[in-house]
Amino acid sequence: MSEKSLNPIDPTYIKTLKLCIWTIFILIALGGIVRATGSGMGCPDWPKCFGEYIPPTSIDQLPQDYKTKFAVSGRRVADFDPIKTWIEYINRLFGVWTGFALLALSFFSFKYRKTRKDIFWSSQLSLFLVILNGWLGSKVVSTHLAPGVITAHMILAVLLVFALFHIKKLVGLIPVVDRSVENLRKYKNFALILVVLVMIQIILGTQVREQIDHITNTEPNLAKSNWLGRLDWVFYIHRSFSIVLVLSFFKFIKDVRETFADNAYVQKSLIDIMLCLFAEIAAGVILAYFAFPSLAAPIHLLFAIILIAKLYEFFEFLRMKKV
Repeated sequence: MSEKSLNPIDPTYIKTLKLCIWTIFILIALGGIVRATGSGMGCPDWPKCFGEYIPPTSIDQLPQDYKTKFAVSGRRVADFDPIKTWIEYINRLFGVWTGFALLALSFFSFKYRKTRKDIFWSSQLSLFLVILNGWLGSKVVSTHLAPGVITAHMILAVLLVFALFHIKKLVGLIPVVDRSVENLRKYKNFALILVVLVMIQIILGTQVREQIDHITNTEPNLAKSNWLGRLDWVFYIHRSFSIVLVLSFFKFIKDVRETFADNAYVQKSLIDIMLCLFAEIAAGVILAYFAFPSLAAPIHLLFAIILIAKLYEFFEFLRMKKV
């Protein structure tokens, strides 16, 4: 019997891990709502909002020169909108909660610093990533939604999801694959390739979103129906790349489903992946062909993140070794 099997994981740590995973998905969804509603600069300063820890609800609570007082790097502050301000503020509050959740995970992992160093260091990495991303979030504000910073912000969020799902494997929440399965290495490599492809697609989608932000900033009165005509080659690569993804997923799912026909975990995972893929594509089609409705954007992003998370979880399943 291995040392790992002699040291069962504390249920408190397991519950905290699950809470962290749910928290990250909710935070990403909130971030998508912030971007879709154009609320990214709803609070023009950081960490306060219009100089206060509790943001205003009316323009009467702001000084007359608020656009000059809270201007960042000489950039003009938009007209005060209490809805956008509070959307951004709630997003920030949930970001703080996320930090505390990961801090708790880090704290509970200290009991494993000698017996399960893999769990301990993965927990510290997760805390580091959320702190780094929180700092990067402040740079998003201070740079007035600078494109490169926004993309880095999203990449770090995905890496945090990977770190948490890796811990999920380490604590035994992902079953162990039968190592005698034929072509197991091929499926593992195929799953990793799909993870990379989805990551590229998410980055391309973030670039498209950045272009839309630029359009709304430079042409605020432009109708949404005309946004598509302002997008460059990045959008068309993003749209065409989805076809490659769909064909790759169909091939992967077909082969794996036949090989693991009697494995309930695999069959459920494949169904989850297919549903996420269809939902993500449907939201993308609605965005492109129905004049970018606001609700479709965060749904498109959220299902993309859930898709890559489920796919990464399946990759961890395929590469797990019995202990």
